[in-house]
Formats: sequence, C-alpha cells, structure tokens
Amino acid sequence: MADADSISHFDAVPSLFYLAYVQRKLDIDDGIDFVKNKLTRSYQKLSERGKEIYQDKYEQVISVVV
Repeated sequence: MADADSISHFDAVPSLFYLAYVQRKLDIDDGIDFVKNKLTRSYQKLSERGKEIYQDKYEQVISVVV
C-alpha cells in the first residue's frame, strides 16, 4: 500500500508540473527541481521490490525532466 502513493507520482507527471507552475507559481528552473525532487523522494520511498519494478520508469522520467 505504501508503494501505491509513490507509484502514482510516476503516472501523474503532468499534474506535478501543474502543481509547480500554476499552483505554486515557481519559475522554470525551480519547477523542474520541484518535480525532479518529488519523483526522487517518491522513488526512494518505494520498497525494494517496488524499486526493482519502477527503476526503468524512474530513470526514463528523470531523463526527460532534467
């Protein structure tokens, strides 16, 4: 169950950008940092099994965000 919250962030990347730029009114660089840090924290919270399953997706999303 703990993995579900973290996993949902990888499927809701556009929502994270909306949160950063529209709701929090961050500038471009701060918004990118916000999303990258949120995804990194979410990945770190995954169980070891969850990390194995989502490692590729995490790396792909981070490579696009950065």
